[in-house]
Amino acid sequence: MAQVVTHESQDVDDQAKALAGWEQAYEQLGCGRFHGSAWQLVMRDGVLLRETTNRQLREQVVPPPGHVVLAVPLSVEPGSVFAGRPLERESLMVLTGSAQHDVISAGELDLIGLSVDRALLQATLPQAKLEWLDRKAQERNVELPPPTAQAIRAMLLAVCDGAEQDLAHLQQAQDEQALLSSTMIQAVLLAMAAEGDSGPSTIPRRAETRLKVVKRAVEFMRANLQEDIGVPEICGAAYASRRTLQYCFEEFMHTTPQAYLRALRLNEARRVLKARQPQPITELATTLGFASASHFTRHYKLMFDELPSETLKLHCYGPRED
Repeated sequence: MAQVVTHESQDVDDQAKALAGWEQAYEQLGCGRFHGSAWQLVMRDGVLLRETTNRQLREQVVPPPGHVVLAVPLSVEPGSVFAGRPLERESLMVLTGSAQHDVISAGELDLIGLSVDRALLQATLPQAKLEWLDRKAQERNVELPPPTAQAIRAMLLAVCDGAEQDLAHLQQAQDEQALLSSTMIQAVLLAMAAEGDSGPSTIPRRAETRLKVVKRAVEFMRANLQEDIGVPEICGAAYASRRTLQYCFEEFMHTTPQAYLRALRLNEARRVLKARQPQPITELATTLGFASASHFTRHYKLMFDELPSETLKLHCYGPRED
């Protein structure tokens, strides 16, 4: 059964022992008190993980034998290096358990990733994705477009958060394997799509699978109506490329993801106005992600054929325009 393991450390040698199955040696190069942490969701065939350190370090790391690792920085200081190239927020780190990898962190470093047994990947991943992983394992440090890197970060964060909150669904080995393989597939799919290497197979063939993409996206939108989210974050939460997300929304919702998010926000605004909550229209517009009150008002009028102030009047509350 999957279990969450957390680790806090004030010593680099202790931190180097934090990741399950890894062989690591850390050397502190920067002055100051060290602090590190690790969060792991440990499963039979792999691990979802996040590690943070706060000082300049040299790290020599070897993943678990037979494993393939994908990781991206959530935050990284300029001047950091991985595999002889700059380590940046747009870097996709591809590591294997058959080699030692060197990391130089210039300061605070926050990494999120997953480590999966290659035997599981060979049993579950399409051949094209396995071949892509093998090619990128030779590069080790793969530069991604910023939206793609953000989508992978958002997807991994969402998977880690969801898995930790619902460990009961990971009681069986097949449940763990499904989580690991689907997460790896989506990360690879996003990276492949960014370089035009994904081919026509990126859109799921089964209607049920395509509908799940939409449901995941909508759930993420509803939970983040007041957050600064866009298509990259939605792609990450839905485990889908931009192309797949667009296709699925047009198929099932007859609109685009952007238009659907705007509609959700407009409907939420209308509920707030009808509830007569003491919030100025300008503040409500900003809270729900509209660039300006006029932008909000224009779309509100188009959606409901009345102005926000008219909605307030209809529900016995005078307009508040600030």
